[in-house]
Amino acid sequence: MILHDEEIFLAQVLELIDRKLDELSARVDITDKDMADFHEYFWNSYTEFDEYGYELYDNTNAIRQKIMQKADYIREKYGYERMKDSPYFGRVDFIFDGEHETVPCYIGISNLSRSAGEMPLIYDWRAPISSLFYDYDAGPAAYDAPAGRITGRITNKYQYKISAGRIVYMLESDMNIDDEILRVELGSHASASLKAIVTTIQKEQNAIIRDTGHRILAVQGCAGSGKTSVALHRIAYLLYHNRNTLKASQVLILSPNSVFADYISRILPELGEENICEMSLDVWAYRRLRQFGEAQDRYDRLEEILSPDLHPSHASEEAEYKQSEDYIRELDGYVLSLEYDGVDIADYRYRGRRYKADYISALFYEKLWDVPLMERMNRVADFIIDEEETLRRRDLSADEATFIRDSLNEMYVDRDLISLYNSFLISSGRQPLEAEAVIPDGRQETDIDSSDADDMYDESGNFVYIRKKDTHLRAGIIPYEDVYPLLYLKYSLFASDAERPVRHLVIDEMQDYTYLQYRLIEKVFPCAMTILGDKAQTIDCEHRDVLAFLPQIFGRDLYTVQMNRSYRSTVEITDYAARILGLDTVSNIDRHGEQVGEHIYRDDDDLIARLNDMIAKYIPSSDTVAVLCRDAARAEEICDRLTASADISLLTPDTSSFKTGVSVAPFYLTKGLEFDTVLVVDEGFEPENMHRQALYIETTRALHVLHIFKPHDGGGL
Repeated sequence: MILHDEEIFLAQVLELIDRKLDELSARVDITDKDMADFHEYFWNSYTEFDEYGYELYDNTNAIRQKIMQKADYIREKYGYERMKDSPYFGRVDFIFDGEHETVPCYIGISNLSRSAGEMPLIYDWRAPISSLFYDYDAGPAAYDAPAGRITGRITNKYQYKISAGRIVYMLESDMNIDDEILRVELGSHASASLKAIVTTIQKEQNAIIRDTGHRILAVQGCAGSGKTSVALHRIAYLLYHNRNTLKASQVLILSPNSVFADYISRILPELGEENICEMSLDVWAYRRLRQFGEAQDRYDRLEEILSPDLHPSHASEEAEYKQSEDYIRELDGYVLSLEYDGVDIADYRYRGRRYKADYISALFYEKLWDVPLMERMNRVADFIIDEEETLRRRDLSADEATFIRDSLNEMYVDRDLISLYNSFLISSGRQPLEAEAVIPDGRQETDIDSSDADDMYDESGNFVYIRKKDTHLRAGIIPYEDVYPLLYLKYSLFASDAERPVRHLVIDEMQDYTYLQYRLIEKVFPCAMTILGDKAQTIDCEHRDVLAFLPQIFGRDLYTVQMNRSYRSTVEITDYAARILGLDTVSNIDRHGEQVGEHIYRDDDDLIARLNDMIAKYIPSSDTVAVLCRDAARAEEICDRLTASADISLLTPDTSSFKTGVSVAPFYLTKGLEFDTVLVVDEGFEPENMHRQALYIETTRALHVLHIFKPHDGGGL
């Protein structure tokens, strides 16, 4: 009887969704017709528009509004189309305090109501009332609504699996998620994008997702604990919760690489949010340094570490030091020394008017003390420009203002970033970056006579100023260990780049960021953050517990949370991975699979034959299979020799999409990814500690099946 009633309700929901889709399609058609009418009116009448442009503005604005309206309709249609397959997944029967009637609250991906203002038939999983489903069992319960705290009692809870508009199962439970359901959901094959977890969110995950009380939230979670999924659901929740103040375009996700960015790209649209920018910190750094040289990235650095003959140990020690707190102190000391050594303030004359050095110094050191050092003269120029405009009772031209700024900037001893950094390196006894002078094409050269500007006027009295050649130094290759110190110096001395504002920053794989990088992030992104990672998955010789120093950087704004339960791998895989690093066995969902296989191969021919056999065995039942190797060269070599009849892709730092089939990759490119079957080519390399870290990362990528291949000479672990 209950199931029959549920089928009737589902049929009503699907009928309502179809009606909503028809209404939206009609609205799109009407909007298209209105836009066509506006365009026709424009082409027939634009020659008769008023001379002041009011009619042109009104017509253009009307077309723009219709375009935005159509986009809203299409976005709403997309949401309903997603709901048709599975409109809801949970239900809570709730009795509000002071009431006697039980109210069924269905939970789904989006809200659904018959008309605006009516109580929803289905509540969005992010709505306050939906927290009842995730946080409480049967009995007393409460949730925080905009009007205040709402209390009552849960009488029943139900879990649904709906596919293609049909109820697959319906489970009555006093637990928020039944373990058997969880095992089924987590045991399914991995698609080519991260899974939405709204149907299996656990209580501790829900607390992280809905946390709005902490500006900076750091999540330390074991491998497979769902850190990234929780972070993305948190972003979707915050965009929903703060929809009047936070836009998707104001969120930035710093992900490990472009492959991972593509891997997670579909989960946010699935949750109803789009247009969120994703990039790696190295890409962000490259874009801000490209005028100064070709910046190496972390993968260049890793390949050097994995090939120690190309990178001696003493250089590695220096590279590590350049990311440390002590090196930042050296940089800060250098910046402080430039306050007086880096500028030579003198009297300044402009068209017979004299500005004394004492006046300029007072502005520079007292009035503008909080402005970055190399930006202050531009701000001093603003004061002088204001005085000149007041004196002359007219606005100065752009050329006149530029002349004043350029001539005042001549008081700096050096204002070139590469030159300044090289001066610091030399003064501290280090090797400077190789650099050459670069002059942009198309500019002429003139000398600035800061004593007077009268000779800059032509016979007609127009000010004519051709800017001095903008010569700057450019490094050929900026070593990775100098990339972030150089950026730190840039943002300590110069004004920040003009770019779209970031109001929430997500940092994934937090353990792979250095102290200096976090100091730089804190300097450049003064916004709310969600920071997540696993110290056991550091791509380095040792674990890096960034939570040991993050409080020093972010202070009381930082709140940390632990996630110690794994939902990714089978018990057999989780236990095997834990033994590699000597970790305590991770708590995980009690899901079992086949034992981890260990194989010894004689030579490369034997290895390739075994890999081909394994791929042929597992690809029919696995959407994703990974062959993981030590470095990029080995991955390419093995990929070229695989002949199994399957789609085989080589993952490189330039790969921008994650596909089903077989992926061959160096271990460091698979951070954050997961595969149904993982085949690890476990060959020895130095340093040995990083070998263990690599093997741990490789084994924790596996969902269901894991096989390790070791050379007969014992090169593996």
